[in-house]
Amino acid sequence: MFLVVVIVGGVVAWKLVDAGFGMKWLAEHFQKRTITESFHENVRRIASTQGDVLELATLDTEETVTKFDTKTLFNDAIYLGTTVAEIRTMVVYRYHLKLSDSWNVTIDNGRCVVVAPAIRPSLPPAVRSETMEKKSESGWMRFNAAENMAELEKGLTSILERRAAAPGKIQHVREASRLSVAKFVQHWVLKEPQEHTGNIHEIVVLFSDEPAAANAAAAAKLPATLTLEVKAD
Repeated sequence: MFLVVVIVGGVVAWKLVDAGFGMKWLAEHFQKRTITESFHENVRRIASTQGDVLELATLDTEETVTKFDTKTLFNDAIYLGTTVAEIRTMVVYRYHLKLSDSWNVTIDNGRCVVVAPAIRPSLPPAVRSETMEKKSESGWMRFNAAENMAELEKGLTSILERRAAAPGKIQHVREASRLSVAKFVQHWVLKEPQEHTGNIHEIVVLFSDEPAAANAAAAAKLPATLTLEVKAD
């Protein structure tokens, strides 16, 4: 009987210590807790961009991806419920152009008009895993919540890659990308002798997928992307 009392008392005492209720001195003097982290690297592929990439812009956004799995019987006559899996996370999209793609640069009366290659997404997007939140719900006759979430997680990268290339996403970064190209051209132009470039005071940037890129008259009416200081002779 005495042994039983000792064992039960010990278990109760440990529960109190483990839960943080009282007996602080016991936890400090007799309890040891060790937390370790490990990292394993398995490099599968290293590739060079061959100096062919000009990074233009980044876009940080919160993305929500939801997967619905609905089941019915007898041609939708009997509804068996819907399983819903949802992931919400911050995603960093990056955009670039290829320097080896076609460029068109014209200089006229101090105005430099640049038709640059189209904006491309840099894949895959970067997922900020520390911000990731997951939510899963099962329908009244469904028991596949874990499976549905696993499928959503597996396909998350490909979903975000498609979103990265969506016209709406590229439109978000178009003006920032335009300025990046103008800055790139500015640094290149300023290295050229003035007799080759003229007295440039404006840089106008278009991308090859924009309507004005194929219309010189429309391009001439566009505002300057970047205005340069003109040095007096």
